[in-house]
Amino acid sequence: RYARARKVVFAWGMGITHHLNGCDNVEYIANLALLRGMAGQTGAGLLPLRGHSNIQGVGTVGVKPVLKEDVIQAIESRMGVKLPRHKGFDTLTCLEAAERGEVDVMLAMGGNLFSATPNRDWARKALDSIGLKIFLTTTLNQGHLHGLEHSEALILPVAARDEETQATTQESMFNFVRLSDGGIRRLDNIRTETEILISLAEELVQKNQLDFNVFREHREIRQAIAHCVPGMEDLKDIDVARKEFHIRRRLIHEPEFFTPNGRAQFVTRKTPPRDDAENRLPFTLSTIRSEGQFNSIIYEETDSYRSVTDRQTLLMNAEDLMALGLQEGDAVTVRSDTGLMENLKVKAFDLPRGNAMTYYPEANVLVNQDRDPRSKTPSFKSVAVQIEVPCQQTRLAANRPQGL
Repeated sequence: RYARARKVVFAWGMGITHHLNGCDNVEYIANLALLRGMAGQTGAGLLPLRGHSNIQGVGTVGVKPVLKEDVIQAIESRMGVKLPRHKGFDTLTCLEAAERGEVDVMLAMGGNLFSATPNRDWARKALDSIGLKIFLTTTLNQGHLHGLEHSEALILPVAARDEETQATTQESMFNFVRLSDGGIRRLDNIRTETEILISLAEELVQKNQLDFNVFREHREIRQAIAHCVPGMEDLKDIDVARKEFHIRRRLIHEPEFFTPNGRAQFVTRKTPPRDDAENRLPFTLSTIRSEGQFNSIIYEETDSYRSVTDRQTLLMNAEDLMALGLQEGDAVTVRSDTGLMENLKVKAFDLPRGNAMTYYPEANVLVNQDRDPRSKTPSFKSVAVQIEVPCQQTRLAANRPQGL
């Protein structure tokens, strides 16, 4: 029975990392996998699930606050440049610097920074403190509309991946890299991200420092990545081989680990104490995405995963509803130290007592800038809140309902 049980993959997504102790969560999942003998064999192990291939790929090629020294050295050697060694900013740190007036220009490639940031009012103020924002995007979103009261934005439409005139590559959530030919032509007046970035670089960087024009050929970009990023060596031949490949050293079929002694290491952490908000506010709210949603883009109101037809819904434990004198469909107000959401309709759902869920990005108004101290990931999944019942003109007491 134990041998059969080991043939299991532990997969997790953002629900694990969007906590004040998100890194600890991942480490303890790894500990459990090691205890069960699940790591280092075929058909089992640990797999982080990303919601978008870009999330996986940008980290692989080094787009993160701390670039590994071997990658820095490889880039300097190949490009003949000298890179800065100081630590970069993560997303929240960038916005905090913007709020202080330390950011003059922002260049955003895709995404929806406004909707993906906690504390909606604070995010709007921080973005508005940036004098000029340049967006490279395929689709208009709320990030192009908010934070413009005292600043300006330039929105540059770009070709989507399947509209690229040259082959590109993408990385799947399973660490496979694939060639994507593109070739669909919907509009004749848009440029690719690569073309725009190179044009900007040529205006800002002298050719004798680095000639960006060479990168107008995508194969040259792939050659540079293959040379500079460990594990991506097979990228240099993908134009000819046209065969997907698995990034090296990520698929482990034998119990040998990349540590000094070749063995896995267990990690233990002290249980963090409850903070002031958790002691004062009785419920823990998790913000969630629906089935009809991709990242911050909402395609339909219905969430077939949870049988919800209206996103203005608060999912709660049935016993908590009873303790508050609520029935399904009743309206409540959810309040945190950051903001409030009114007229949410409650619905019973299979949750532990003391927990509740409602939808992102609407619920960003409740989420503050607290983050995991190591990953710097905001705590979207652990927000201390209280639930108010307007129709009874009562407020839930600071202590948890009896039985929690």
